[in-house]
Amino acid sequence: MILSAIAFCKRVTCPSSEILLSYGTRDLMAEQMLRVASHLDECDFCGAEFQLLSDHATLEEAYVPVEIPSSLRCLAQSLLTGDWLHIESLAEAAYEKERLTLTDA
Repeated sequence: MILSAIAFCKRVTCPSSEILLSYGTRDLMAEQMLRVASHLDECDFCGAEFQLLSDHATLEEAYVPVEIPSSLRCLAQSLLTGDWLHIESLAEAAYEKERLTLTDA
């Protein structure tokens, strides 16, 4: 159970969200369509992402990828790898940088 939860994540070999969107609209070359289809058969994470994108994609809006802030990317990587010491140091740094109170929310 734990192994399957750890394996449920985006990997370097996974197609980007933009590629998955293009796959859904059949806006890829035939070879790339086959490669993505094969990947979707094997990767539960990308299958779930594709389903989510398919269910919520709107044709009116153009997809514009945005860069994830480096601190958020670092936190996500630490969470996915279970690097709890790094997560704690990130939380301490954020706390020191922005001391928020309940009235700030």
